[in-house]
Amino acid sequence: MQLQGHSKAFEDAGVGIAVLTYDSPALQQKFIDKFHITFPLLSDVEATSISNLGVLDTDYSPGDSAYGIPHPGVFIVDRDGIIAGKVFITGFEKRVSAEGVLAAASATLK
Repeated sequence: MQLQGHSKAFEDAGVGIAVLTYDSPALQQKFIDKFHITFPLLSDVEATSISNLGVLDTDYSPGDSAYGIPHPGVFIVDRDGIIAGKVFITGFEKRVSAEGVLAAASATLK
């Protein structure tokens, strides 16, 4: 929701937003509808991409209801689709602020 609230600032800076979660597309759609999300939400129910990107919270095992949860953070992807930077923190209860994401993206993509 915080990213949506700052979407104009991201747009003005030329920075796009896309979110990857382990939630099902149906659950994501409920979130999109409830909070009027305008950026893409990508679903990784099996946590394949989350694991391959090295951000899987390994405190949970397959079969655990929280399995698939990533460490909160962002990848900064350049116009060529290359990961140019990342900002991640440990623990699911904290998040990187929208302002912090925008600052990191702006600095990385200069």
